[in-house]
Amino acid sequence: MKKNTQIQSRNPLLNDGVILLLIILNTATIWWQFSECAPEWLTIVDALLTLAFVAEAICKIRVFGWKDYWSESWNRFDFIITAIALPSLLAPFGVGIGEVSVILVLRALRVLRVFKSIRVVRFLPDIEKILAGVKRAVKSAYVVVVAFVVLLVVSALISCAFFGKYSPEFFGTPTEAVWSTFRLFTIEGWYEIPDSVMAGMGAFGQTAVRIYFIVLLFCGGILGMSLINSIMVDAMVEDNNDDVKEQLRRLEEKIDKLSK
Repeated sequence: MKKNTQIQSRNPLLNDGVILLLIILNTATIWWQFSECAPEWLTIVDALLTLAFVAEAICKIRVFGWKDYWSESWNRFDFIITAIALPSLLAPFGVGIGEVSVILVLRALRVLRVFKSIRVVRFLPDIEKILAGVKRAVKSAYVVVVAFVVLLVVSALISCAFFGKYSPEFFGTPTEAVWSTFRLFTIEGWYEIPDSVMAGMGAFGQTAVRIYFIVLLFCGGILGMSLINSIMVDAMVEDNNDDVKEQLRRLEEKIDKLSK
């Protein structure tokens, strides 16, 4: 263990500060490459950064061993992103002008390395607790999310069947209807979309449309979204609740001992 610590202190690729700097430089380089004034030498810098991340992975595997290296989720994430982006090393050697598809693939693979920027969150305080809370929140809310998606699709199909001819812009196809219904669930376009439907209807039809969209907004926008948010927030703070419960339990034990 002491030996590993000494190796880390001597090797800059095992230093979190150096890696953070490389990640920021990597993101800035990719951003610059997609601008109109990007110089040619930037491709070489991009390739050198890719090689630096490859060297980082090799150093970690040599120091910690493959088993310990792969057991950490951040290392697995880094390894996969770096491996996928390896073909982008061909870019500095030039690609034929006619090979447009190859160029696009290389550019896409290069952009994938921006995901390494997610590692910056490692340097935030209590990030492990936050990520554990997010994991619990996703597990707790997935049933409600599935129910929400079913409600979204069913509502969209009903809206497409009833209002497609009145408002083809929003409900002309099932895909457009799903997008418009989702906008309504997020309380966006809550008056614009119903107004477009009611434009070609009489008084009775307009009243029915108003009632329909009020129910839709209430069920999906107010109840649905609020329920998902509340479940996720409750799961996120569950750790704090456990700590409070444990403290209360200990306090009760001390009170019982004092009362005897």
